[in-house]
Amino acid sequence: MFPFRFKAILILFVLLFVCIAARLFQLQIIESDKYKGISKTRRITTYPLDSTRGSIFDRNGRTLAIDQHAFDICVHYKNLLYGSLTRANKTIPRITEMDVHKKTKKSCHDCHENQDLWLKKLSHLLNIPQIKLLEYTDQAIEKVEKLKQGMEQKYGRAIRIKEETDFYPMVSDVAWEKVIQIETKPDEFPGIRVTPRPERIYPEQTLASHILGYMGKLTGDEWKVQSENWNNFILASSSAGNETTSLLYDGYAENDTIGRTGVEAHYEDDLHGLRGKRFEEITCKNTQIKKTVLERPSVPGNNIYLTIDSQIQAHAEKVLGANSGAVIVMDPWTGEIVAMASMPHFNPNTIEKDFRKLIRHPSKPFINRAIQGALPPGSIFKVVTAAAALSSHAITAQTNFECPGYIKYKNITFKCWSEYGHGFVTIEDAIPYSCNVFFFETAKILAGNALYTWAKKFGIGEKTGIDLPHEKAGSIPKLATTASAMNIAIGQGALLTTPLQLARVYAAIANGGTLVHPHVLLKMTNSQGETVRTFQSKNKQKLSLSPDISNLLRASLQDVVIRGTAKDKGLDIYKVAGKTGTAETGRHKDNHAWFAGYAPYDNPRYCFIILVEHTPGHGGDIAGPIARELMSYLFPEIDPAS
Repeated sequence: MFPFRFKAILILFVLLFVCIAARLFQLQIIESDKYKGISKTRRITTYPLDSTRGSIFDRNGRTLAIDQHAFDICVHYKNLLYGSLTRANKTIPRITEMDVHKKTKKSCHDCHENQDLWLKKLSHLLNIPQIKLLEYTDQAIEKVEKLKQGMEQKYGRAIRIKEETDFYPMVSDVAWEKVIQIETKPDEFPGIRVTPRPERIYPEQTLASHILGYMGKLTGDEWKVQSENWNNFILASSSAGNETTSLLYDGYAENDTIGRTGVEAHYEDDLHGLRGKRFEEITCKNTQIKKTVLERPSVPGNNIYLTIDSQIQAHAEKVLGANSGAVIVMDPWTGEIVAMASMPHFNPNTIEKDFRKLIRHPSKPFINRAIQGALPPGSIFKVVTAAAALSSHAITAQTNFECPGYIKYKNITFKCWSEYGHGFVTIEDAIPYSCNVFFFETAKILAGNALYTWAKKFGIGEKTGIDLPHEKAGSIPKLATTASAMNIAIGQGALLTTPLQLARVYAAIANGGTLVHPHVLLKMTNSQGETVRTFQSKNKQKLSLSPDISNLLRASLQDVVIRGTAKDKGLDIYKVAGKTGTAETGRHKDNHAWFAGYAPYDNPRYCFIILVEHTPGHGGDIAGPIARELMSYLFPEIDPAS
């Protein structure tokens, strides 16, 4: 029984082997010429499919940036070539020198009468003169022919290069009505393809332009870097056993756009998405598309929801007006940026047209002054000096100094802003009245290292880590001398800070000593609306401020509005606690006006920073009214007239 079954199985295997061998013999020997012919006359070529860039929304879902499809008309290279030869009487050496062309008495138009039909059809459809369309073809032809010539010289034989099978853009931003006519009657438009192209649109124009950023085309060097990164990604995917991505998707194309600044740049990898691919079989003889073998749709980029409230953002920009400066509104508990205005600003929709003018403009509109404007903070830095002195026990709440309007140290006279001085003052008076002399005296007692250490604790001289590119760290020098410490103590000298750093300082005062991580990302969703990421704070720090010191600082900042340098500015009704500042630039009647604070003082919802650059006025006079207008919008339930 068993020998018979064994023989049957053996015979089955032998027959199967013979069948396979016979089929291989037929394919490789008998029909080899047939398949060699097919391989020589047909080729699989791939075309990238643009991905849709993720949209950007404010915290309430209002659209701030979105991709809209624009349509370009592209023409196959063969049609471009013969259109140029037959209509513009151009000569291509490799064609005119061919034996078949030398022997015939026919003109190019006689031999290729249908190859230039696209020219007539497109001219009529788009109402563009044929001669104008022919001008667009020259650059593409010159590029391809030069590349082809180089390849043939390199290999010493005729070569058909991939670029000869491509389509090249002729007309951009074609109206949808025209596109429909081409798409519904493809046979009437030979050699023509409609190519959808994503176009970045910012519906709110200039609103939050520094936060959103703008797009720009890749340079040649950048494209090489991106291509190398994509190749490394492919290798990593292959090593992980996942070759699907590298096979069916593409990285950046040579003329792709990329985020240059703002959220567009910082979250480029998330917004960009994956380009798809179309695999087409073409016949090499006439470079006609035989069929589409496979088409893999692109993967849209992720959508981003920002912490920004676009209505508050619009009002912040409005109250800043024509002033150069910045306004920041931040949640003091979470670090969420509710508004970040920087003036002057720009329109990201017209950046390509306006770039040269803007980059040379003396007002430097591309600078995000909220995170890149490193300036002396003036008196709003005094809360840091006070926190350092109280925490180091250099002074107490009862310590008082006499202010006659100036103080002399060695051969240097340090002046208070008040010519006649403030008399005897404690810290509870020095902050509301912004007495320079009190902080000069404090700096003489307070070791320079202690002030430097506490400034660093508050994040001065360091980046906040906000999720926006090109943030500046500012600087605080080592305080080697008492004189330098006295200058730094009132926010002058070599001290440079950004508005965002100071917003972080006042948020820490408001929330009881936590240094929050400022951020603009609220959440990220995929194209199906599923949340794929929320912001995760990395560097929240707890300052060693005692409750007594925190309460003393908060009470003093509250008094600034009630009886101090911000008195009668209409801010007390909103329960604002804050500090005015006037930073001298060294030029006559040229200051930076500051106002920093939070509201309401008994349950802070917002902390804010206001900066107006290069003004003859002082912090309370210039930034105070701006703060009042801002508060009226943040707290609409409060009636100033009541």
